[in-house]
Amino acid sequence: MSSQKEEIESAPILLAFAPLHRAALGIACGIVLGILLFAATLDLLLRGGYPEPNLNLLGQFLWGYSISWRGLFIGLAWGFAMGFGLGWVFALIRNAISWIWLTVIRSRAEMEHYADFLDHL
Repeated sequence: MSSQKEEIESAPILLAFAPLHRAALGIACGIVLGILLFAATLDLLLRGGYPEPNLNLLGQFLWGYSISWRGLFIGLAWGFAMGFGLGWVFALIRNAISWIWLTVIRSRAEMEHYADFLDHL
């Protein structure tokens, strides 16, 4: 009976330290960043804000991007690619840090458990 109670109590902790799916987070971040860049470019095009100096500078870093109708889709592709890369790397780093942290906690607990081992011999 107590094992079921322990499983129920430890479920939120296990969910908090569950690894992130790298591809899923990458796709989600890519979609968001791509749509944001698409929307910002579309807003400038519809308001006739060309040449807007701040957003137009992205053309220096994103090959083929400009504030134009063609630049809408190039910006969407670049936004997705950058968002995917950032999300994937973030999930990778977060999973590695979580794994290291849990390993440290577990080894400390094992050392405490066996700290008085020689006293019992």
